[in-house]
Amino acid sequence: MCRETFVCRAAPNALLMKLSVNLFLITLVTGLSEAYHFADRNGLDRRLFLDVPDAGPMASGVSRMKAPKLYARDFAVQAAAHDVLKNNRLIAEAARKAGVASPLLEVCHALFKETVTLGYGHDDARRWPQCSVWTWCRRGWRH
Repeated sequence: MCRETFVCRAAPNALLMKLSVNLFLITLVTGLSEAYHFADRNGLDRRLFLDVPDAGPMASGVSRMKAPKLYARDFAVQAAAHDVLKNNRLIAEAARKAGVASPLLEVCHALFKETVTLGYGHDDARRWPQCSVWTWCRRGWRH
């Protein structure tokens, strides 16, 4: 929910605004979760990792709400992976229809599709962005 309401003019602008905002949210939360797990797996101080981005331009209401939950390993469902996948699909369809390239969204779609396929669709989306990374590594994918 927003703390404000906005008039988006003629239909379907409100829907397209929602999809635009959700595109940003999906990539933002996926990036935050992946970065957190990267820091954790590399032995960095997890609390310090939360403080450093929060002190600079990357701080946001989303990061301030989601990052402490990652730290506490609180994966109570706020956004189930299957719902994120559904929204991701809707955004990707709208992007293709408009001829808009969305490579980050496509990567997120692949991650969440695999997450749901692996049986984690009802889990919170923050928990599993790394699922596909581990799967790709087991298959020999390296970055």
